[in-house]
Amino acid sequence: MKVQFTVEAKKYFEVDAERLERAKDDDLVLVTIDFEDRKADYIWYSAGENPANFPAEEDDFDGVVALWEELGRPGE
Repeated sequence: MKVQFTVEAKKYFEVDAERLERAKDDDLVLVTIDFEDRKADYIWYSAGENPANFPAEEDDFDGVVALWEELGRPGE
């Protein structure tokens, strides 16, 4: 099963001080969680831009799943 959802960048990067500092108020993160392969990735982009124009970066599966659950399991 795969889940995809969008979250504000400042929320997504709360635990990453360097990225949090660079995130603008209107930046968004498109998150994809692949439960079968236990992988998670994200695309960081500015509001009004197409996330398909930006590369996906792999992230910590367990950390992303914890955020997904904290947010009420969006995209399920």
